[in-house]
Amino acid sequence: MKRLKNILFGVLMIMIALPLLQRTVPVFDETPLKGSYSVPENPVATLAKVLDGSYQEAFNNYFEHTIGFRPLLVRINNQVAFSVFDTALANGVIIGKNNYLYEINYIKAFKGWDFVGSDVIKEHASKSLAVYNKLKQSGKTLIFVFAPGKASFFPEYIPDEYLNRPSGPATNYEEFKREFARNSLPVVDFNEWFVKMKDTATYPLYPQCGIHWSAYGAALATDSLIRYIERDQKIDMVDFGWNGFETPDTLRNPDYDIAEGMNLLWKIPHYKMAYPKVFFGDELNKIRPNALVVADSYYWNIFGKGYSSRIFADNNFWYYNAEAHNPAWPSPQKTADLDLQQELNKADVIIIMATEANLYRFPYGFINRAYELLADENIIMNQSKIKADAEARKEAEIEKIMNSIDSNSEWKEKVLQKAREKKITYQEMLRLDAEWVYTNKNN
Repeated sequence: MKRLKNILFGVLMIMIALPLLQRTVPVFDETPLKGSYSVPENPVATLAKVLDGSYQEAFNNYFEHTIGFRPLLVRINNQVAFSVFDTALANGVIIGKNNYLYEINYIKAFKGWDFVGSDVIKEHASKSLAVYNKLKQSGKTLIFVFAPGKASFFPEYIPDEYLNRPSGPATNYEEFKREFARNSLPVVDFNEWFVKMKDTATYPLYPQCGIHWSAYGAALATDSLIRYIERDQKIDMVDFGWNGFETPDTLRNPDYDIAEGMNLLWKIPHYKMAYPKVFFGDELNKIRPNALVVADSYYWNIFGKGYSSRIFADNNFWYYNAEAHNPAWPSPQKTADLDLQQELNKADVIIIMATEANLYRFPYGFINRAYELLADENIIMNQSKIKADAEARKEAEIEKIMNSIDSNSEWKEKVLQKAREKKITYQEMLRLDAEWVYTNKNN
């Protein structure tokens, strides 16, 4: 009996010592955790910090994040939460029926819990019509695109606790669709189209464990946008299509993006996805228009795969109208630093796109800025444009503050705590805190 106790005690000591050994002299290779997180810096001890206890707290936080085998221990903890308690220990992730994964913002949008109000959307539609008419007079194409949303596409897998709760007065999607139709604005509605062909599509349009449309869905969308632009601009663009599909056993990025952020020990079982073998035709005698696309992360499936570089000449992607990307640039730029008049003059095609989860901030302030710029017939600088530029600079500063908070582990933990108390998402609370900091700083 005593020998057994000694063995158990020895095993326990080894288990305690191994993480400390791994932290000091790494013996085993560790796979880093996925997702957005930050490792706190080793704090510097000062007499004042030691006496008030802040150094001890900061060091404890640093030690916890740098202990040996932490990624493995986190994955074990997350796997137990997922497998035993049907819970995702990842911010904003909801586990649906049959292990279909969602982000909470998509369910909010589907249920109308993020509805911004009819008056706000009517104003957006009115200004959008004015901008559309001005650009049309200059021979430019402006398209509003509703990307599909996973909650609208797979409502049957949303957990009953969310599905059975009362819905909001309306959804942003329904109201935008109604107002844009009333103003005869050009809309490409992939949300409606995807739902209609859900049961007849050759291959899956959405992955089980990802939040974005599939590679097949993105290819279909690209083909549709090309056809629309060709009709409106009366041009013949570079041919785009695919000749067959690959259906590997493993998923390709980003079809497993939600599950990756959950940091589990084992992969969640999922169905196969199809990846089209895309081709582009000869550019000889073809037109490659200049494009300015203002969109959310759904456009990365088109921009990141290089599709847009082949079909557009000047290929600009304004991510949330905050960060501008162009393959010809060495690094992204802030949209607030760009001359909108010059950018609109260059563009032949302007696309503004959002999935349902981001319609509460659609069209990302871009239409407001363009409306003020184009309000004068001669497109001259006026007080309205100055105000719009100030708003853009304010938004850029708030984004900077949000990044600062998110990279500070102590501050981030406080924001997470407040989010739990207010029963809102971390991103919503992060935005509120950043706005508060901005207001107080500028006052």
